[in-house]
Amino acid sequence: MKAAALVGPGDVRVFEIAKPKPGPGELLVKIEACGLCSSELGMWNNPRFSSKQPVFFGHEASGVVVETGEGTETFRAGDRVTLFTDRGGYAEYIAVPEQWAVKLGDHIPFDWALGEPIGCAMNATARSGIEVGDTVALIGVGFMGGLILQGARLKGASRIIAVDTREESLELARKLGADEVIDARKDNAAERILDLTEGRGADVVIEATGHQAALDTATQAVRIRGRLIVFGYHQHGTRTIDMQIWNWKGLDVINAHERDPEAYMRGIRTGMRLLNSGQLLVEPLLSHYYPIDDIQEAFQAAMQKPHGFLKAVITF
Repeated sequence: MKAAALVGPGDVRVFEIAKPKPGPGELLVKIEACGLCSSELGMWNNPRFSSKQPVFFGHEASGVVVETGEGTETFRAGDRVTLFTDRGGYAEYIAVPEQWAVKLGDHIPFDWALGEPIGCAMNATARSGIEVGDTVALIGVGFMGGLILQGARLKGASRIIAVDTREESLELARKLGADEVIDARKDNAAERILDLTEGRGADVVIEATGHQAALDTATQAVRIRGRLIVFGYHQHGTRTIDMQIWNWKGLDVINAHERDPEAYMRGIRTGMRLLNSGQLLVEPLLSHYYPIDDIQEAFQAAMQKPHGFLKAVITF
C-alpha cells in the first residue's frame, strides 16, 4: 500500500509498504481523507529535522472500517469513522485501537470529518469560558480559527470580532457570522477592538495564529479581569509577554491545547455530534485537495499559502 513519510527537511515521499493487520481490539481502516496539519508543516520546514528512518505521519484521518481484530465490540466492517491517531494517517490503510474511532453519519463526507483538529477546536472552545452575552475577539481565522468562531457562537457569544491579515480569511469570518472583521495589515487591531468595545476590551480574546504579534495584540485587547486563550501552536523559538499588563489586568490565561487522549476523544465526539446535526460547518474551511502521490506539493502550498488557501486535504 502507499504511505507518505518525512525523510528530511522539506522532503516528504510516498513509499510502498506492507498493509497492516488489526491486532486484538483494533480496527483496520481504509483511509479516505487526511488533513494536513500546521504542526506537521513546522516539522517539514525544520532545517534541523533529521531521522535515520522515514517518519510516517498524519493524524487528521477518516475512512471506512474494512476489518476488525479479535475482541472488538463497537465497530464492524463498513462503518464510517473518524480517527484519533499518531500512527501515520497519510496511508491507504491504518490499524488503530477501536477506542480511538468515532462513527460518522452516512451524510457526512470524509473530508469534512477531520476528527483531531475539530476535537482540538471544540476543546479550546470549551476551555475558553465564554459566557452568554460575551464579546469575543478571535485573532486568526484559518481552518482552526473558523471552527473556534463557530464554537464561540454556540457557547453564547453575542458579538464576535475577527482579526486576520489575509482577505480570504476575513471573508471566511464574514461567512461564518463574525460581527466585525479587522484587517491587521491596515489597522492597529488592538486599538480597533478597544474602539469597538468603548475602551473596555473584549471579554475573551482567543489567539489562534502561533505568532508573537498576535499574543501582543491579545494582551492589549482583552478587558480587565478578562480571559486570554492561547490556542495558536507556537513553534521555533520562545515568545515574550508583557507580564506587567497581565498582572495589572488580573487576566485568566488558558493554554488551550490538549495532550490527553481522553480529552481529545471528548472533543472529537462533541465535534462529530455538531457536524452530524448541521451545527458545525467544515466545507467552507477546506480549499485545496491533493492525491497522496502529490503530498509534497500539498506541503509546499501549505507553506506558501497561495491566494485562497485555507486548508489542504490529502485524498485516497
